[in-house]
Amino acid sequence: MEVKGTAIKTTRDFIKTKFPEQYDAWFNALPAGSKTLYETALDATGWYPLNDSYTVPIRKVVEMFYNNDAKTGGEDLGKYSAEIALKGFYKVFLLVASPTFLIQRASKIFTTFYQPSKIEVEVVHSNAAILKILEFDGIDSALEYRIAGWVLKALELANCREPAYDIKSSLAKGDPETDILFNWK
Repeated sequence: MEVKGTAIKTTRDFIKTKFPEQYDAWFNALPAGSKTLYETALDATGWYPLNDSYTVPIRKVVEMFYNNDAKTGGEDLGKYSAEIALKGFYKVFLLVASPTFLIQRASKIFTTFYQPSKIEVEVVHSNAAILKILEFDGIDSALEYRIAGWVLKALELANCREPAYDIKSSLAKGDPETDILFNWK
């Protein structure tokens, strides 16, 4: 499993922005393989191994800054990532997209950041949709919450009222797929 360099840069930038005085401690706590990736000039369009470049560094964020709370740490990372993406390159989606279309588009965006992966959306009704992660080797709870946080922030930026989610099933916990139900008003 691989992750696009842009996602790795967002993780690094998140720590530098939210925990600047602790960045060096976080970096020094990484294993050698992760350190090597993070000290190089990351290619935003390049592909990197999921575990060393993404999963392990995110787990270290959750451990050091969120007292091992994968939900809060993952959500915060996802929200930060969405804010960066949706105020930049993908800003047009906020201007023209319905919330349902936005979630459908997000599922396509995710598959361009994680390969190989299979992520689909099931529309429940006009104010609800299920993001289904069907294939994603190496996913863990923090990463599921990061994805949920990304979509949650996207819905907020699209001016949805009271967006919320519930992870109904989880690949990380051994279920056959991850189902994240999103609701909004």
